[in-house]
Amino acid sequence: MVTTTIRHRRGRASRLSQPLAVCVVLLLSLLVPIGVATPAGAAPPCPCSIWAAAATPNNPSEADTAAVEVGTKFRSDSAGSVTGVRFYKGSGNTGTHVGHLWTAAGAKLGTVTFSGESAGGWQQATFAAPVAITANTTYIVSYYAPKGRYAADANGFAAQGVDNAPLHALANGVDGANGVYRYGSGGGFPANTYQSTNYWVDVVFTAAG
Repeated sequence: MVTTTIRHRRGRASRLSQPLAVCVVLLLSLLVPIGVATPAGAAPPCPCSIWAAAATPNNPSEADTAAVEVGTKFRSDSAGSVTGVRFYKGSGNTGTHVGHLWTAAGAKLGTVTFSGESAGGWQQATFAAPVAITANTTYIVSYYAPKGRYAADANGFAAQGVDNAPLHALANGVDGANGVYRYGSGGGFPANTYQSTNYWVDVVFTAAG
């Protein structure tokens, strides 16, 4: 039996192994999906709102039955458009509800009438056309409750706001008091406040670009 020994030069073996390694890597890249990491703390995709669909008030139905407009002061980190109004509906909050978007100075930017409401929970209405808003600027979203019985959590904004970037319901002191209302038939710009109450009024927002 004859044994044959094959000797390789170190440099030649190294040069031959490099193309093979490249081929293996390319083959694995085709077979194994590559995940794309989401940066920690990244904002949720929009359309988005301040409160999640699962969020609920402690007091979903205030005993007050007077006609009233109730609202929330908010800001957005980025420019974009408000496409609609949301509010949380408890028992007894009946009648035709009308949503509004205002500047902090009281200029009305949008109006929408709610239709097809459910018996309770979050209700949503969409403006006929999106309303453009500016970043880091205070706006007020509100709705008219002709029979009262609106959701109302006293001191909801006293110590802190509600943050769901890019949207923020303002804490008291950021831009005056939050939790605003106006009594009277037909509603109107809500400029009064009481006990920093969270009335659970929200927006639907889409960022620009």
